[in-house]
Amino acid sequence: MILLFGGAVPAFAEQATPENEEEVEKIQVRGIRASASENLSIKRTSNAVVDAITAEDIGKFPDKNVADSLQRVPGVVIQRNGGEGATVSIRGLSSDLTFTQLNGNFIASSPGEPSRSFSYALLPSTMIERVEVFKSSEARLDEGGIGGTVLMYSRKPLNMDSNSGVVNLEYSNSDITDKNEPQFSGIYSWKNEAENLGFLFGYTRQDRTNRSQSARVNIINKNFLYQERVNNQVVPGGASGYAAQSMVQEIWEEKREREGFQFTSQWRLSDRLEFGMNYFRFTLGQDAILNQLEYPEWNNNDNYWTNIRVDAAAQYVTGIDYSVGVSGTPRLSAIPRINGEYIVQKSTSDTFDFYTLYEGDRYQAKLTFGKTKAAGGPSEKFRAAYYANEASLFYGYDLSGKKMTTYMDPNMISNLVAGIGGQADVGATDSSFVAGTQQEKYISLDLDYDAEWGIVETLRFGAKHRNGNIHRDTRNTFYLAKDFDIAAAEASGGINLDDDYSRNGGIPNITSVIIPHSLKNLSGVINTNLFPAVDWHRYRQQLEDNFVKYTRFEPNYVYNVKEEISSAYLQADFRHQSIRGNVGLRVIRTTTTSGSSDKILYRLDWRDEAGNLLPERDQRVEQFVYIEKENTENHLLPSLNLAWDINDNWVWRFAAAKVMARPGYNQLGTFQTLTYTSQEYSADRSAADDFDPIVDGEGWTGSGGNSLLKPLESTQFDTSLEYYYSKGSGFGIALFKKDVDNFVVPLIIDTVRNLPEAQFTLPHAGNKVINTGGDNLAVRNFSTVANGTNASSTGAEVFWQHFFNNGFGLYANYTRNSTNQANVELDGQQAVNQYLYYQC
Repeated sequence: MILLFGGAVPAFAEQATPENEEEVEKIQVRGIRASASENLSIKRTSNAVVDAITAEDIGKFPDKNVADSLQRVPGVVIQRNGGEGATVSIRGLSSDLTFTQLNGNFIASSPGEPSRSFSYALLPSTMIERVEVFKSSEARLDEGGIGGTVLMYSRKPLNMDSNSGVVNLEYSNSDITDKNEPQFSGIYSWKNEAENLGFLFGYTRQDRTNRSQSARVNIINKNFLYQERVNNQVVPGGASGYAAQSMVQEIWEEKREREGFQFTSQWRLSDRLEFGMNYFRFTLGQDAILNQLEYPEWNNNDNYWTNIRVDAAAQYVTGIDYSVGVSGTPRLSAIPRINGEYIVQKSTSDTFDFYTLYEGDRYQAKLTFGKTKAAGGPSEKFRAAYYANEASLFYGYDLSGKKMTTYMDPNMISNLVAGIGGQADVGATDSSFVAGTQQEKYISLDLDYDAEWGIVETLRFGAKHRNGNIHRDTRNTFYLAKDFDIAAAEASGGINLDDDYSRNGGIPNITSVIIPHSLKNLSGVINTNLFPAVDWHRYRQQLEDNFVKYTRFEPNYVYNVKEEISSAYLQADFRHQSIRGNVGLRVIRTTTTSGSSDKILYRLDWRDEAGNLLPERDQRVEQFVYIEKENTENHLLPSLNLAWDINDNWVWRFAAAKVMARPGYNQLGTFQTLTYTSQEYSADRSAADDFDPIVDGEGWTGSGGNSLLKPLESTQFDTSLEYYYSKGSGFGIALFKKDVDNFVVPLIIDTVRNLPEAQFTLPHAGNKVINTGGDNLAVRNFSTVANGTNASSTGAEVFWQHFFNNGFGLYANYTRNSTNQANVELDGQQAVNQYLYYQC
């Protein structure tokens, strides 16, 4: 249901009063065709290589999600989360290499684990009027997108009629969730009669339940060949093959609550001076429950097997039947294990920006400053599991027909309800999750001067300063006894898993939390006669009734990245007869400070004098040291865009530019783990079957991020030929090439580190004293990431948009992209080759 208000057709009515003519009211009808025509017009008239998407009406973006609309742009691929577009990749490169802005500025989004990729799931599309995808660069555009730059624009009140807007109320139903769920969105715009003061309010709310079902084989055990069996007897001359080591059937249900608020104001003090302000707040709740049946290989032995079926041609086991009493002596079977996960999660994003716009006789100046911040990740998360044991006397699986079918004792659920079986797996009951924050402050000044110097039409100058930082940490949800002294425990070293309910006999009995029937509404993906599951809401309620919830912020797995970015640009827009375009240069200085809680592990001794294995507390010592590192980089980014309007229908383009993108936050900031192995520890371990001379040898090893990573740089070229043969209809083909330098790839190297000096005495090795640490320590096999060279990405795009006279139309595009290897160099020597990925 869509309701327009504020006059006959207020958003699109305009008055025309030609001299000496009667006043005539013109009604402009807008729709999908008009929107598609406008998209093509923006593409045609742009100097750069640009694709656009515009709203067909106020608040009526083509899709509920901006990313879903972007997937129709040539060269764009989206990654989904919960059935919705979440991130955007352009021309075969990672979504971290797509730079997204709202009204010309960065917008923070933090789904938990920090990422440079914008989370489109957070953004309500009803607030967006237009999206432009820049595939070639211009000097005036902020750096950051090697793949491309996505610019989103919201509406402004002075560009709309007073008292106009839209109210949109929808309900949706999904057969996989069997729920009716609402969505509301509304926009209201007002301006005074003088049309120099205006306000716009926007609000959207969407409730949606996502339910996904999957079945998978996690791993095949290729260390053992299983023989074909019938009634637990090997079939003479029967086939043999490899069997599944772990299988899972799972149902993921997520309740999303998306809410967005927009407030925009404009105030024109005069014909030359304007002030404006935007505020956006987006929230996305993602509470979720995972129900899982797990079938590990724990019972793959003669005590349980009855039948084993093997595909002789493929040499893989297609099915096994298990029975508790097959060996003559009843043995409990933990399988299938009932697993579950409970998550309470919310992401928020707040953005303020203010601008002042002044228009002189031949120039326009704009000052913008603002702040954007986001926080995200779970506020609570725990996992738990129960064994079947006596509840299921038999089970089995079949993988024939390219699908997974499982079956179990049909009395399993009724047995669990009666208290038969269902013992808790204490070791699988725990909690750990990642949360993060992201924020950036910015200020910019842009000046456009109508030069009219020969072929130069406009000169553009600008400068911008950005100060951003991210924080990432790991947390736990513990439930503590009501009489637990939290303050005393925190003062004496902290609270850990040993204090949790799960380690102190507090796991609810399965009889009080089991759902008394099999889960329903299963798709064809889940082929099973029963799906027993725990009511995790009831499980959590029992924890809240009997314990105190405590969130632990782990001090040991933290990293921060701060970036101060200063940039300036000069760009000239030119035109000579049918040739138009721009040329420019952007200068950037980036200072990156990354800090992490690095872990230093000292492995000191393994066995005592009598050869007995020492307790872990006597084997090793752990220390955590927070270390910050700073790095500064300067870059010059030239750009050129040419467009030749061959005639009224044909346009040829050429673009060349150098662009850059900064490494991922996790690549820069991830905490390092450095391990020291003493001579005594190594000597004791040398007799073990799993002794690894590299890992267990005397000296230092490690892993972690690389704070000295250089930004990725790309020299890229684009050319295209476009044919526009009628209104809203056109065809085009484009070729592109990106030569990427400093691509980040995994690498294992020998390096040096400066570490605190430490001294230890080994009581089980004759009180030997060990001194370690210091400067320039050799660290072998350090697993990290490094910059690669000589990677390239080439491809072609084709699009066709056509509208027929009857109002119908079609739109099609095809992109082919291939990439070659990146050579990793260390001290001038090639170390290893890595591949970018291939997209078609």
